Amino acid sequence: MENSARDPLAWRGHRDLPERISDDLTRRIMSGEFTGGSRLVEADLATYYDVSRGPIRDALRILTARGLAELFPRRGAVVAAFDKNVLADCFNIHATLSGLNARYAALMWTPPDLAEFRRRVEVLKVLTRDETCKPLRFALESGRIGTALNRCSNSPILQRTMKQSANDIVWSLLWREFHVDFHTDLRRRENTEIWEVVLSHVEQRDAHKADLAMQELICQCRDAALETMNLADEGEIDPRRLWHPPVELY
Repeated sequence: MENSARDPLAWRGHRDLPERISDDLTRRIMSGEFTGGSRLVEADLATYYDVSRGPIRDALRILTARGLAELFPRRGAVVAAFDKNVLADCFNIHATLSGLNARYAALMWTPPDLAEFRRRVEVLKVLTRDETCKPLRFALESGRIGTALNRCSNSPILQRTMKQSANDIVWSLLWREFHVDFHTDLRRRENTEIWEVVLSHVEQRDAHKADLAMQELICQCRDAALETMNLADEGEIDPRRLWHPPVELY
């Protein structure tokens, strides 16, 4: 295995070593460097990342939890297929959880948490008018709104589940590594407008409409990501995975 970077882990923040390795392996799988069925050989990976085999084993377990690898006795780790259908599944799972999060937020918010949610939406509205705003900056601010909404849910177990889900389905990596959305003024406006709809329903404690509007927000992100990502599988995606909530309901 040829090392394509002097230190592929140097810029990956304060996450521990196995997490940083798993993030880089995730990037390489999603970009097609490793294809489905490829073996992930511990010795080769240890040489590439200049670490012992212990962190590699832990990183492979994280990849397995994300559904991007499978571990077999005496055979080691094998890359799982990552294609358009898998990517759509990731978004659809997150859409369902995000809808539940919005439902809880509408029912459970307290004034301080709602005020922070409202403030975050206002920040995004300002960014929408900023023609110099980069896609990643916009994505990060949209993510901060999601965090504020999560606090409104007043449910520690739901907050932990949302955070774990985002990690397991490599949510942040999609935006940080591949800049999968928010490249146009239109997409930024669409995203901001639907956050305003979610906020309105949460304020009115309309849990059902908040749930559906939040699902629609994630479904729009899914469609943009599928258009952006250049995945190894060039086949057509299963149309049953491209559902949207009925517009008239939210």
